[in-house]
Amino acid sequence: MKLMTVKQLMKKSKTALIRKITKSLKTMPKKKLAMLCYEISKSKLPKLKTTKQKALPKRKTKSKKKNEKLTKAEKKRRQKKLSALNKWRTSQGMKRIVVK
Repeated sequence: MKLMTVKQLMKKSKTALIRKITKSLKTMPKKKLAMLCYEISKSKLPKLKTTKQKALPKRKTKSKKKNEKLTKAEKKRRQKKLSALNKWRTSQGMKRIVVK
């Protein structure tokens, strides 16, 4: 079967073209027919205009200093918090948190 050009198809009668279409539709699988039907019905719907949404402003976050040295009091406070947390975790049957 050769592929016919639009000019050649225009020369055929309307009934011949309908016959050709129905013949090809009968041999087409159901899934393909359903997709074709969906596309046809979708093309009949009006086009929806889309609006571009403005980008949200970026959040300002507090930046942490990498080489920040802790005072002795801060180290002691953190150690106390961690030991209290580990005590609670062991009573609940969980593993302890180890800081290196």
